[in-house]
Amino acid sequence: MTIAAVVISLNEAINLPRCLQSVGWCEERLLVDSGSRDGSQAIAQRCGARVLEHRQTGRFSFTEQRNWALDHGGLHSDWVLFLDADEEISPACRLAIEQATAQAQAVSDGPVGFELTPRYWFLGRWLRHSQGYPNWHPRLVRRGRLRLTGSMWESFPAGSHVGRIAVPYEHYAFSKGIDDWLERHIRYADWEAEHTLAFLDGEGSRALGTDRHLRLRRLAARLWPLRPLLRFSQKYLLQRGFLEGWQGLVFALLMAGYELITVVKMVERRRMARGLPL
Repeated sequence: MTIAAVVISLNEAINLPRCLQSVGWCEERLLVDSGSRDGSQAIAQRCGARVLEHRQTGRFSFTEQRNWALDHGGLHSDWVLFLDADEEISPACRLAIEQATAQAQAVSDGPVGFELTPRYWFLGRWLRHSQGYPNWHPRLVRRGRLRLTGSMWESFPAGSHVGRIAVPYEHYAFSKGIDDWLERHIRYADWEAEHTLAFLDGEGSRALGTDRHLRLRRLAARLWPLRPLLRFSQKYLLQRGFLEGWQGLVFALLMAGYELITVVKMVERRRMARGLPL
């Protein structure tokens, strides 16, 4: 039973040493880079990882990048563990992964994939409530037996025989500061605006993707003018972000701001389609 770690990155020099060190126990370590200009590829090679570059055309898709690694990464291990560069596998999570994959491989009808859950760190605090822990993500697949599906966000195909590993990995999504966080979420907002409008214009649920939160996406699309208020209420009140001090408040406000950008982008697109000035 062997495991390969696949890390995807773009300008992640600050995060890669921690990430790659945390999977030093894997038989293979592969970095799939989108064209970094900050020395990320050289850092990964110094850390002992193999490096491949794959630049997508059009909007970036996590699903496409991970499936590309499965198809073209030259991997040989039985299992493939997917990580982002701002994530880390703890020793306890490593043990849980090794036990789960060994048990799955020991039986003929065992799971061919596993969902993992992160601990989301924000300005020194684990946001257990604000991020709805445990929040499951498809991160471990048996090579040749399972692929990922989805558009912006990946998921396992419906009906797949998958399990869950409850011991969390670590996610430092704010590790490059507010500028990087905002840049990424502006990209996400553009995707949300485009696909929400497609759904509202009659393309059906497929316009919103096939990820694990499709029901919530449909509701958010129908109530799109209220998205900022709804997101703040969800994060700070319903999920009890108020228990996480000032970090919980700041994070809820940032997520409401992200939704506000999405709403503005929708208005922009509609006005442009009608030939109206911005």
